[in-house]
Amino acid sequence: MKTRNTTFTLLNNSRDVKTTMMSFLLLTLTAIFLLSCSKNDDNDIDFQEILDGLEFKAEIIENREGAIQNFVIGAENGGELQGSEGTILYFPPNSFIDLNGDPVTGDVAVQLIEIYDKAKMLLTKMPTNGRRPNGDVETLISGGEFYINATQNGEQLQLADMFQIFAPTDEFDDQMVIFNGQDDDCDEGDLACDVIWEEQDQGEVEGILELIEREGPNGITVTGYGGFIGNFGWTNLDRWYSDPRPKTILYVDAPEGYDNTNSNIYVSYDGEPAALALLDIYNEDTGLFSEHYGLIPIGLEVHIIFVSVQNGEYVYAIQAATIEEDHLEVIGSTSTGTETELVALINALP
Repeated sequence: MKTRNTTFTLLNNSRDVKTTMMSFLLLTLTAIFLLSCSKNDDNDIDFQEILDGLEFKAEIIENREGAIQNFVIGAENGGELQGSEGTILYFPPNSFIDLNGDPVTGDVAVQLIEIYDKAKMLLTKMPTNGRRPNGDVETLISGGEFYINATQNGEQLQLADMFQIFAPTDEFDDQMVIFNGQDDDCDEGDLACDVIWEEQDQGEVEGILELIEREGPNGITVTGYGGFIGNFGWTNLDRWYSDPRPKTILYVDAPEGYDNTNSNIYVSYDGEPAALALLDIYNEDTGLFSEHYGLIPIGLEVHIIFVSVQNGEYVYAIQAATIEEDHLEVIGSTSTGTETELVALINALP
């Protein structure tokens, strides 16, 4: 196992320097891999086993399904339901229609997932990556991510009109608006899809968030974001991350045997409790993860998180870094542990 965490900076923004550095890195990694394969002691890594990412993908879906809270509501009368973390949904009477557009009567099954922290974002692979209208992918600051769906007897339902959401917060941010989770290859209500957040069109009501005060379960006043949602699936309350400093691209080199099929790499923004960006670009030629457009602020303090699942345990690394120009971060060592242990480490990040 590696025992050293290393940060490289590619100087002078030169293509030749970058190419030389990456070529050197690839040759070094190849040599290490060949040397490790030549050994036959009991400490050898089974790379064939590591290359299987099915267990990791299954764990992500299992975490999403395990986060579902189930409710039953009468279609004719509508009503209010409250999640375990304080999210409140209100469906007006006759809110549901079937796929033929006909009004629904009787009981309706409503599902809710609440995600308010980085650890849960990571376990469910629901990062705060947002897509601008021009296609640029940038980081968002989240006020809460939610999966909301309704079915009757296993059949997908649609909305006849908008429903209301209340998301508790201690610090109201008037820049927050509603984003929808978009994936053109997914059907409405599909929980297995990976989504990217796109800002919802703001009409007279839809897309806008307001400060709401409600009475909490103990009679104490609770403040939060209040808004209207017109679709099922994934919804996020967000604002764009803003930093005036010059920007650069971030590269991360994962441990041997890992790529985008069996691991994920995230960037946790220090000082932002709900900003977790996924490095969703992987270059097969260089073996490096990166983000899209070189939009990471130079001087930003972050923690880079590598994560996978192998043989029933989480394999992870968490490294502190200050972003430099053309930053290249090498994941030097990994640990194995339980989900509980990983969650505690992520929740302890600044």
